[in-house]
Amino acid sequence: MPTPLRILIADDERPARYALRKALECPDYEISEAENGQAAIEYLQDNSVGLMFLDLSMPVLDGRGTLEQLGPLTHSTEVIVVTADDSVSSAVDCIRLGASDYITKPYEIEQVRAIARRAAKRVSLEHRLQHLQLQLDEKQAFGALVGVSQPMRDLFFQMQRAAKAPIDILIRGETGTGKELIAREIHRLSPRSSGPFVAVNTAAIAESLAESELFGHVRGAFTGAEADRKGVFEQANGGTLFLDEIGDMPPPAQTKILRALQERMVQPVGSTKSIKVDVRVITATHQDLEQAIADHGFRQDLYYRIKGVELHVPPLRRRREDIILLANFFLDRIAGKLPVTPRFDSRAVDQMLTYAWPGNVRELEHAVSAAAAMADKGVIQSSDLPMLKASDDLLIESFTELLDLPLTEAKNQLVESFERQAIARALQNHGGNVSAAARQLGIHRQSLQQKIAQLGIRVERT
Repeated sequence: MPTPLRILIADDERPARYALRKALECPDYEISEAENGQAAIEYLQDNSVGLMFLDLSMPVLDGRGTLEQLGPLTHSTEVIVVTADDSVSSAVDCIRLGASDYITKPYEIEQVRAIARRAAKRVSLEHRLQHLQLQLDEKQAFGALVGVSQPMRDLFFQMQRAAKAPIDILIRGETGTGKELIAREIHRLSPRSSGPFVAVNTAAIAESLAESELFGHVRGAFTGAEADRKGVFEQANGGTLFLDEIGDMPPPAQTKILRALQERMVQPVGSTKSIKVDVRVITATHQDLEQAIADHGFRQDLYYRIKGVELHVPPLRRRREDIILLANFFLDRIAGKLPVTPRFDSRAVDQMLTYAWPGNVRELEHAVSAAAAMADKGVIQSSDLPMLKASDDLLIESFTELLDLPLTEAKNQLVESFERQAIARALQNHGGNVSAAARQLGIHRQSLQQKIAQLGIRVERT
């Protein structure tokens, strides 16, 4: 949308201000007035102005004194001095102090209108350039992270601030939301960007090898240790260590890692010496750590150690403005591998926007890749999207089975089926965590537990 030009008229004479206002009145301009130089300075301190007409002769603070005090405030404002003195020395003096030009009284109405039109074009061009630069900066700043929704803009802002702070970070979000990508971008934006970025899935570390994986070992420490090996802490020295799925880390490994996080000291297996490491630790989890602590599945002291700055990644269903943007991003990325670059038809777009995406961005990426491979004549239809087709088929089948039942019975079965699927999906989204699922569904934890028992739903923690 075009940005209106803000104009400030600074003149101690009300009739003079009125005459300029009437000459400039236009829907594309926002005009304000100041009765002296001091009032003009105070206005400019709080407002962005594209054009100012400044009278040179004013009793409280004249035009020259105003220009002297304005200083840097005139950098984004075109100042036109209005004066009855048309001497060259006066004009040069004003321009030296920051004025763009001057006009002498009496002036032609068309002259001031031409000045305003010129200023409006300049301001419009500046805003356009700023917008393009912002888009470029955001694209460069957040690399593979794509999003224009408010939740993602908020996250980008938090990432920028957290990246500069010398403190550990905990990233929380559902599976498939891109927590590792966020960790990588934080590393790239941080003062440690020249150092290594080491990522490890802590849930996949075998209990018997946890100490060796984390802290390394020396030759001969155990059977098969034929050479010294650095652990992930030492590998990330001078950079960032990303510990993914920290909420699923086995309890024995939690105990081992706590001291390393507290003291930034590691002792390789089989060694008697401790090694100091300089690492920034970023952890991530999809688990409800508070509930895990209550269930004695996660150490409370470890929780407080990793909880420096918390970043919450929104699920895809809460940032629907980004769905088609992401879908096109993934489509562009694989376009070079296909004979024809496909596009989405309107029904496919509608269904992608209404689908819940329990697997979040990862599920969307896989769906787009599969659909692009199966698209006919370069058009991706809703039937090409595997999970959407499966959902439609199940829905049609369930309705067909209910058509021969009495209305009340059919309604009760339909409600029960919906509740079962909604609860099962919420539990799946949160790895079987009942408290987190209850929050998603907007009901009390006890009510959800009663429903789970009533419907015979099996809760599996992942």
